[in-house]
Amino acid sequence: MAAAAAGVLLWPTALNWHPYLFWDTYGYFLQGKAYTKLLLAAAGLGPMPLEAAEGWIGAAGRMLASDPSIRSPTYSLLLYALAAAGGFWLVAAAQALAAAVTVEVAMCRLLRLPAPGRLVLFLLLAVGTALPWFASYLMPDLAAGLLILAAATIAFAWPSLRHWERVWLGTTYLLAASFHSSHLLLGGGLAVLAWLLADRGAGLRLLLPVVAAFAVLTSVGWLGFGTATPTPRAPPFLLARSWEDGPARAYLEAACGRGERWAICDGLATLAPSAQGLLWNPEHSYWAMDLPTRAVVRAEEGPLLRRALAAYPLAQLEASARNALRQLARFGLDDLVLGRGAAVTPEDYTFVYLPAAPAAVWGLAPFSALSYAATTLALLVLAARSLRRPAAALALLVLAGIVLNAAICGVLSGPHDRYQARVIWLVPLLAAGLAWRRAPELSAAPRAPAPAAP
Repeated sequence: MAAAAAGVLLWPTALNWHPYLFWDTYGYFLQGKAYTKLLLAAAGLGPMPLEAAEGWIGAAGRMLASDPSIRSPTYSLLLYALAAAGGFWLVAAAQALAAAVTVEVAMCRLLRLPAPGRLVLFLLLAVGTALPWFASYLMPDLAAGLLILAAATIAFAWPSLRHWERVWLGTTYLLAASFHSSHLLLGGGLAVLAWLLADRGAGLRLLLPVVAAFAVLTSVGWLGFGTATPTPRAPPFLLARSWEDGPARAYLEAACGRGERWAICDGLATLAPSAQGLLWNPEHSYWAMDLPTRAVVRAEEGPLLRRALAAYPLAQLEASARNALRQLARFGLDDLVLGRGAAVTPEDYTFVYLPAAPAAVWGLAPFSALSYAATTLALLVLAARSLRRPAAALALLVLAGIVLNAAICGVLSGPHDRYQARVIWLVPLLAAGLAWRRAPELSAAPRAPAPAAP
């Protein structure tokens, strides 16, 4: 059943003739290859990389010295291992299978839908929401939606879960939290929400995987890069965001003008006004700086931001609130890169351009419109229903998770369609599930009797 459902979720790949790639997919692949070489060498199964000759501590950082953005080691390893073993189609198939299993467990144990209801609802999700697009998208974004769904299921259906389902959801939660720094923040926030809306046990069950994910990432940061942080060598995203919002730019223009020496002062007048431009433009950007200057800019980000925010606190609060609201309302599919495939080998992959692919010719505007329509209808259904606890608490947890995702991404990075599209499919799932069963039996009580297997 799960395999068939996963196959259904992959239907958008037929429009692109390939799973969907993003600019960062290449970075995940190359970093996964570097981590794999180090792990094999440490296990005595491969040759010792030259960068490890000085010692294992910091070896990953030396291998990736020229990479401007260090990404999640767990997602990088998984993507590379699957791609090296079976190409990018295998990566998409694994993501679709993970989504199918998580959704099935939630529909069965959380919403308690009968088999016909689960089939109908799954087909509706596959046709009218962004879920299949992110299952086919070779980025960690799918995991954000699965994180919220796993949190809801663990918080409100724990007694009814079988042992393998508990293991699956706990593992999914841990891995999803480790796939991106925004997921780590989202996972921690969901643990707090579960504590408040369900019970203390639910909050602890969600907090433990987040702590484990943080420990894994911090350990990799120390071992691989010599820095005990979950985000080693992270580009100055917060500085770039405040630059576009205004406070950092206003402070820097004044500070550099009066002679303060920040590394970013050189060429300040030529920097792009947008956050993305400041980070990634080919010239006059963080990307264009040499490695020592990048390191200084990263080191100065915290002190510089503290001074800028102290000088313009209200301006930053206003801009951050505006970004969060804009992010909440943006969930189209425009960020998917179309007409691109890849020829994959264990060493590297090359882009294969597919401009004649239907998705590249037609665009994804009709599918974005369908997602907006399904979400609007679902919100109207939820607003029209009079929910009682614990169904009301479930709805509040899922919706609060979606709002929290918008706040994290909009405030810390900036509004981009894919950040919210990756979780918005949960609204139709929630509305249809609650509408099908008038009063789903939900309980977070650890001693509640488990129902008979469906």
